[in-house]
Amino acid sequence: MQENIYPFRPRYYQNIIQLLQEDEQDISEEGMRRRCTALSILQDYIPLPANPNLMPSADGALKGIIFTIPDYAFKGENNPIWDAYKDLLRKLPVYTKLYLLAHESIVTELQQWLAENGLLERAALKAVPQYYEITIWAEDGFELVKEESTGEIFLMQPHSHRRTSDGNIGYRISKAYDWKLAKVPLYFEGGNLLAGDDFILLGADHAVETYHDWSGNLMDTDQDISKSIANEYKRYLDKNRKVYFIGCQMQLPPQHERNFKLNGEDWKEQIFMKNREGAVQPIFHIDMFITLAGRNPNGNYQLVVGDPRMAATILNHHHDKLFLPDAFDEIAETLSRLGFEVIRNPLPLVYVDDPKQKLRKWYFASYNNALIEIKSETEKTIWLPTYGYGTWTELQATDKENQRIWQQLGFRVIPLADFHPFAENAGSVHCIKNYIR
Repeated sequence: MQENIYPFRPRYYQNIIQLLQEDEQDISEEGMRRRCTALSILQDYIPLPANPNLMPSADGALKGIIFTIPDYAFKGENNPIWDAYKDLLRKLPVYTKLYLLAHESIVTELQQWLAENGLLERAALKAVPQYYEITIWAEDGFELVKEESTGEIFLMQPHSHRRTSDGNIGYRISKAYDWKLAKVPLYFEGGNLLAGDDFILLGADHAVETYHDWSGNLMDTDQDISKSIANEYKRYLDKNRKVYFIGCQMQLPPQHERNFKLNGEDWKEQIFMKNREGAVQPIFHIDMFITLAGRNPNGNYQLVVGDPRMAATILNHHHDKLFLPDAFDEIAETLSRLGFEVIRNPLPLVYVDDPKQKLRKWYFASYNNALIEIKSETEKTIWLPTYGYGTWTELQATDKENQRIWQQLGFRVIPLADFHPFAENAGSVHCIKNYIR
């Protein structure tokens, strides 16, 4: 059995048990395929934009943003989730309209907090019935698409969601804000899709999901698989942007647990969180390790790509070897060959220890999972999560280095509060919002 070589690091913030429960898949592989076939059959009855245009992930002023706030993210003293929300909401631009979808049990208190902080006038707060399960991960449930000819907003969802609550979120948002809802015979989650000014980066794992959901029978067989799948994403999400699939050739392990000894006791550690067998992405969502940074003076689009090895060097750790840093290098090299300017940034691999369960959980403290606003070449802002707190104060070094990298790229950096409670559950600030305008 492996001996522990790392110090004991217990959770220093309140544990939100509902976040752990969200990890369960609510629908089987067979169920996903049946729904994909059904939505293909029903496509003629579903209103769709003729010329869809995806909401960009970085380019343009941040005029509207949506958050989904379940009761567990708000209630209780010293709730670490709500502490991060409060910090972020106060730091967003004064011109940003806030679309807030919250459980009805917390709407009155939330409205009062918005009023006390001068945010109520620019907030569109809507209640969700308590019996609807919603999550904090607003990014995953849908993509917003604008019809180019009319400006009408469509809320586009995949044929089904692995978490049924993600489907609930899209439905309730479409009703609350009077946007058209359309399900399409593709699989995607918002965190695995980034829309640049003339391109889309799409995690290859979801392209594979789509292919298998189709059982290989619903595509244009006159083209190769890559072009055929890319054309389907273009057809439903954006007809003009070019699609690039993100993945690596390395053999990546799926999420699993292994035994080790900690202070003489038998423990387990969980590694490769949320990765599935056969995955080609080192992290299950690309927004955890790729950030769009706009075009440089030469016209090349800049991508900031996480580097676990760089973080390990700064911190004098050896954790990076647990998550195959070569996979991140391979993806960075591929993006460079495609013509992108790639900048590497520290992406620390960290862990939290649960003495009750005798479980150590490894996760990435992602700085790539940030909010970006590029209004012009000289007006660029990033809202950057930070992690140098509690049992991980040494991450102040990577907090500072990531801030320095973005400042060198000409961005105004707005540091955010502690995002460990989110990162422990495989997300960060980019995961808890969806861009509206």
